[in-house]
Amino acid sequence: MKIEQSPISTTLLSLAIILGMPVLSAASNTTQEKQIIGWIETVQIIPENLSLSAKIDTGADHSSLNVIDPMEFMKGEEKWIRFSISLKKDKTVTLERPILRFAKIKRKGKASQKRAVVLLDLCVGTMKQKEVSVNLADRTRFKYPMLIGRSFLKGSAIVDASLTFTQSPSCPVQ
Repeated sequence: MKIEQSPISTTLLSLAIILGMPVLSAASNTTQEKQIIGWIETVQIIPENLSLSAKIDTGADHSSLNVIDPMEFMKGEEKWIRFSISLKKDKTVTLERPILRFAKIKRKGKASQKRAVVLLDLCVGTMKQKEVSVNLADRTRFKYPMLIGRSFLKGSAIVDASLTFTQSPSCPVQ
């Protein structure tokens, strides 16, 4: 049995295919520009060149960093915070940053937490982002000292949950 198509339906089908091609092409170009990363990666804090293991969390809006002994202080008329990061069992590094703001973190089944938010330059693979909002927290009960959220990942990465440590930080340090 042969199905006959009217010239109008053939023209409409051809037009739909032609118009759809740029959309498909743009989607594949966008995907090609993004890095595929695993659910655990090494992140580098620049310019200090500190490398930490980080959980990549597409469910979190923002990034979070485990800090030790956070201490707020005034520098001129600005609020700053001094904090330490544990790199290995016996090695810690102390950093100072201006406080951008305070975030109220909602926690399931627990009271909300107030956390200082600072700006850090971060690198995962070749993805370098300047001035990423990172809240400072006590993450000692977690396996990974840093959590990378969607605000860092948006537009630059695709997360493959079956992979870990696929990227070594390789951003140029200035």
